[in-house]
Amino acid sequence: MPHVTGLLSVRLLGPFGVTVDGAPVALSSRLRTLLAVLALDVGRPVPTERIAAAVWGQDRPADPRKAIQVLVTRLRTALGADAVRTTPGGYQLDVPADAVDLSRFESALTASRAAADPAEEYRLLREALADWRGSPFETVDSDLLRTVDRPRLVQPALAAVERCADLALAGHDPAPEDPAPEDPAPDVPAPGKTAPGDPDLGVPDLGDRALGDRALGDRALGDRALGDRALGDLAATLRELVATYPLRESLWVRLMAVLDRTGRRADALAAYQDLYRILRAELGTSPGEEAQAAHRRLLAPEPAEPPGPPTPRAQPAPPAPPAMLPPPERTFRGRAAALTALDALLDTAPRIAVVDGPGGVGKTATVLHWAHRASDHFPDGTLYVNLRGYFPTNTPLAPAVAVRQFLDALGVPPARIPDDADAQAALYRSVLADRRVLVVLDNARDVEQVRPLLPGGRRCVVVVTSRNRLGGLVAVEGAARLALETLPSAEAEDVLAARLGAARLAAEPEAVRELLTLCGGLPLAHVIVAERAAARAGAPLAGLVRELHRSRISALSAGRDHAARSVFSWSYRALGADAAAVFRLLGLHPGPHVTVPSVASLGALPRDRARAAVAELERASLLIELAPGRFTMHELLMDYATELAAQDPPEQSAAATVRMLDHYLGVAHQAEQALAPPSEDRHTLGPPSDGVLATPPPSGYDAGLALLESEAPVLVAMVRRAAATGNDEHTWRIARCLRPYLWGRRQVPTLLEAERLALAGLERLGRVPEQVGSRRWIAHALMRLGRPDDAWRALEPTLPLTEDPAEYKTEHKTGHKTEHHTGRHPEVDDTTRAWLLNTTAAVLSELGRPDEALDHAERSLDLFRRTGDLLGDGCTESAVGLYLRRLGKLDDALAAARHAYATLTEAGDVWVRCYTRELVGDVQLDLGEPDAAAATYRACAEDLRALGRTDELAGILAKLAAARGTADAGAAADADTARAAADPAGTPADPAGTPADLALADPADTDLAVADPADPPADPAGGR
Repeated sequence: MPHVTGLLSVRLLGPFGVTVDGAPVALSSRLRTLLAVLALDVGRPVPTERIAAAVWGQDRPADPRKAIQVLVTRLRTALGADAVRTTPGGYQLDVPADAVDLSRFESALTASRAAADPAEEYRLLREALADWRGSPFETVDSDLLRTVDRPRLVQPALAAVERCADLALAGHDPAPEDPAPEDPAPDVPAPGKTAPGDPDLGVPDLGDRALGDRALGDRALGDRALGDRALGDLAATLRELVATYPLRESLWVRLMAVLDRTGRRADALAAYQDLYRILRAELGTSPGEEAQAAHRRLLAPEPAEPPGPPTPRAQPAPPAPPAMLPPPERTFRGRAAALTALDALLDTAPRIAVVDGPGGVGKTATVLHWAHRASDHFPDGTLYVNLRGYFPTNTPLAPAVAVRQFLDALGVPPARIPDDADAQAALYRSVLADRRVLVVLDNARDVEQVRPLLPGGRRCVVVVTSRNRLGGLVAVEGAARLALETLPSAEAEDVLAARLGAARLAAEPEAVRELLTLCGGLPLAHVIVAERAAARAGAPLAGLVRELHRSRISALSAGRDHAARSVFSWSYRALGADAAAVFRLLGLHPGPHVTVPSVASLGALPRDRARAAVAELERASLLIELAPGRFTMHELLMDYATELAAQDPPEQSAAATVRMLDHYLGVAHQAEQALAPPSEDRHTLGPPSDGVLATPPPSGYDAGLALLESEAPVLVAMVRRAAATGNDEHTWRIARCLRPYLWGRRQVPTLLEAERLALAGLERLGRVPEQVGSRRWIAHALMRLGRPDDAWRALEPTLPLTEDPAEYKTEHKTGHKTEHHTGRHPEVDDTTRAWLLNTTAAVLSELGRPDEALDHAERSLDLFRRTGDLLGDGCTESAVGLYLRRLGKLDDALAAARHAYATLTEAGDVWVRCYTRELVGDVQLDLGEPDAAAATYRACAEDLRALGRTDELAGILAKLAAARGTADAGAAADADTARAAADPAGTPADPAGTPADLALADPADTDLAVADPADPPADPAGGR
């Protein structure tokens, strides 16, 4: 039992305080930081690296360990000799856990989740929140604690506040005779105003009123049944929280509900408008389904009688928790100590572990074996990503790409995902704030690649594998480090026995010992040798030993991986001709996976022979089947394959690379065609190289989308590989095919990278018209990332193509007059020039120059009419209507939008026409014609219903209800049906490559300047 001189109490949640036997103890600044970092993990060892990072940050003394020893001695003098215990590699605050307010909060929060009834849950939540008296670590001078630890502590507290509000609104306050005890806390002064939050993290400080024991314990959520006064106090608390956390929609939803319950519906509706404006300005998105549903309820007629506790409404089944773990190794053996160390993550902090060691030592296999074994401890799912930190033929995975993959796996609709990478990371942390999820970050290169992927809150567990030690995670985040070395002889023999049987090993003990020596204790080498021996059941193991001795390849490497490469060489030489050729050629493939058709094209093999070669490589453990039909290779094996491929004649490798690129261009093209609306011009390709396996067209939109979902990571890698090998035609063509998918999935940084590589290739090729298209996409990507100035600079080299000394006047059917300029270039036709003007108008609009935007859009419109391009005509006149609306010229805007709709109908377009009709309704509403707007929205809803666009249908029906001034019961029911069909969680879905992020947005904030027939209209805000 821990023993200190007196009864110790530590407060972290607000102004820092410490008492011994009730008497306050004065500590110096560094001693406060030392005690805070130890109390954060009370009862658990804290590494000296983390202590040093917390106390000194970057300005560490020459000998941090000695300096920490001095501080610990002083702290023991102040608190008692036994308060701090020395542990291997660190120190531990050795007091009961409930001596620290944070520990009491977490214990009460855990108990609330297992409460027998809502009233008991409410009481426990109040008890938990009673310990919050301000922002964590106030008066503690530590950048580490404020910027790293404070945000993850705040998230579960906010979730507890929201749950308390829900229970209070439902009437589940505790019985009057069972009030929550008040902690007098005589030793801690009343907190004052909290310090400003950290805007970079998006996690401002929690104020004392927001989470104090008076704020939520007695004042807002009192012991008696809630009346108007108590609810009014709760509304005040929630207003403070939304001011501090303006991007946390769930707080706004509770605020709207409380305002409505207290008879302030107009204020509740105003709160929704505030939320809408904030999200559009900060993230470029609209409120999510929860907030929209609350808004629809506010628009419904008020009941004759005051409502009682709300009746729970049946909700669609939530999406299944993510299950991203690759399959475990079938015959995993050994690593008992490592598995035990990982088990400790389930019950105690730290919740982050770094498993490091050399390549091939079995880091991934060990972690995946443990993760599958422990998956029952994570009811909210498992996330996995291979960060490709050491993949020899591809670049490390960008953290933003991994975050995006996780958001998809967690069921966040793309329309709800912001474009900015930092905002996506913040959303990821918010989604995981109160969930129990296992996150496996495999093959990380450095700390910077990992940090954006660390979840908020303290319920998740993160396991990172890397060849590096990632000491920064240990020092700053307090991660546990687990170093894997080569297998001990006994465990290495178990690996062989699992595959070959103990009897076979017992028959040749000398040969077994020699095999173990030759494999060098690397599990990967043992597995390959065992698979080879298993395939030759009747052959003596001594024969395998002799073969291995003959195959040693010391010239290729030295040191730790010498044994592995010897095994690789031996295994490679044992392959059949086709399998050996494929293995060598895979050294040209950038990954992250291959398929049988891609292997067939790479090796110029018929499908059956390619399938047989892949099967042979898998049996030899040289390939791993990640998912049905998708195969990958260990990085060390890829290193070896790359070295082999480098020995081939350059012309042979170049031909194989072209075949590979031809294959993936065919895949990208077929998928793009399946996603393109019928009115789009079709992108045609020339014949592929000899030996390339043709990609059959997908059966429809869903099949095309599924193909891109599985192959997009490879296709992006192919753009990079094509650029690196000088295959410029493949670079820009594959990038072009990926545009609608990457745009629709909001993978804007990836799109920007691909387009910049494409543009460089097009400039080398001298293809001016395609350069214009690529620059326009770059401009639209930069606008979506909030960089309109950079977008303008991207377009500047193309602007002379629109100029000409000749001027003329024309009068549009809208009655709006303007001057037009047209340029001449031998390779740029008027249609390309028109789309360039269209995009230029969109950029000018983003730069706050609406008059110039309108001028460029009208010049674009005139060119489309001169060329007879009805689709461009209709899309651009929609943009004209949009800019006129922004300028307040509503009558002209309505005329332009109506005429654009008629033109698009004549052109046979069914996609942009829907958004144009929506624009008509918006302008009608602006003009004070709600009945006409409602009729237009209703017609638009019918169009979307006919197209099967249930995600966007929900947004139009919400506008219809708003236009009517009261909720249309039929529309609300249709909206619920549409939403349930779009997404089981009840949030709008977003099929990639389609304009779904307009589904719940105001077209006034979106440029209909994009439906270029050369590309599918991925987003009317995005550009073609």
